[in-house]
Amino acid sequence: MKKGVLISLAVFIFLGCKREYDNPPMSNIPVGEAITIAEMKALDYPHKFVGDSSLYAVVTMDESSGNLYKNIFVQDATGAINVRLFSSGSLTEGDSIRIYLKNTVLGQYTGMIQLDSVDTDLNVIKIENNRNIIPQVVKINEIDQTMQSRLVRIDSAEFISASAGQSWADGVNQASIDRVLTNCSETDEIIIRSSGYANFADDLTPTGNGEITAIVTQFNTTMQLIIRNPSEVNFSNPRCGAIYVLSKDFEDGSLTSGGWTTFWSGTTAGGTDWGKFELFSSSDNAASASNFDISTFTNYATTSWFISPAMDLNSLAPGLPILTFDNTHRYAPGAQLELWVSMDYDGISDPSLQGTWTNLSGTVNWDLDDTVWDWVTSGPIDLSAFKSSNTYIAFKYQGSNMDGATWEIDDINIENQ
Repeated sequence: MKKGVLISLAVFIFLGCKREYDNPPMSNIPVGEAITIAEMKALDYPHKFVGDSSLYAVVTMDESSGNLYKNIFVQDATGAINVRLFSSGSLTEGDSIRIYLKNTVLGQYTGMIQLDSVDTDLNVIKIENNRNIIPQVVKINEIDQTMQSRLVRIDSAEFISASAGQSWADGVNQASIDRVLTNCSETDEIIIRSSGYANFADDLTPTGNGEITAIVTQFNTTMQLIIRNPSEVNFSNPRCGAIYVLSKDFEDGSLTSGGWTTFWSGTTAGGTDWGKFELFSSSDNAASASNFDISTFTNYATTSWFISPAMDLNSLAPGLPILTFDNTHRYAPGAQLELWVSMDYDGISDPSLQGTWTNLSGTVNWDLDDTVWDWVTSGPIDLSAFKSSNTYIAFKYQGSNMDGATWEIDDINIENQ
């Protein structure tokens, strides 16, 4: 494993809190000479702007996630820069704005070039909305100080093992945390730093591989990244060099391919076995279970199992295998999803009656927000205590006539490396 240098980025960029925002006033703020970000960064600093001049740019990161506080990032055709605000404002990602530069200060702090002392009432005019910037596609080893504050996308990236399946930050103690990103060459690394005030602080980092969109920052000589939102971290592919004992992503359009089986007991109404696991077909297929009939607003009592094929885990190294999967749900409180494992199930009988099953639900990071379809990763689940020539995992869904929730699961992987 490579050694990652974990260095804390200055707190002033990241601390966040909840605020209500007012729109910047549309006043007759002077314009003066137009200046680009590249021209601004070429100035000697500290530099206080005393004449009439303006910077035209697009907001690429705002404060809405809590990962920034009194800070935004803006970008134009020539570059990008961090903007420090006197107070939180209504500026949002995609806003095309004009910043009147008089009395603002260009400076540098721990390596970050910043435009400081910007008053959203006196210095900022919002021109239009939804002018989103397309991120520049880069490799980790291409990120340097010339890309500071720029919106970028990195493909084929993943968190190192020590950072995968861990919280982005410490939301309880509101402390920022560094996680380390790498690529499939396993030679390049970069820190991703997140604020303990971010609304995703206690969510877990994904365990797979894929693309990430983020803002480039710098602390002294160390380049870093900050994310705008976890939805821009799409790590649904297998990790670099991963060997999977079991992998199920439902993209073949089948619930039961690969030897998976279902076992269900409950109520059939309107031609539907309510609560039975089924394939939810969309742009990203998943397994789904629900005991609620929206046409009649009726819940049906059910017990439903989704069971893996038998796996021979005897020859695996210590500490392996590791199970991960994604999950989401809505309409709780109600039926809960559970994770079980068995080493003596016969593969055909009712699992409620046959086999010795161990409940691992307490080791899983479940989706707790029932108001939105928000996928979360389970975190790494250690199955090393369940090595046998006949190991099964199973997802168990239960509901009653009084309650119900809809659960979906996807990207089930058991890793052997």
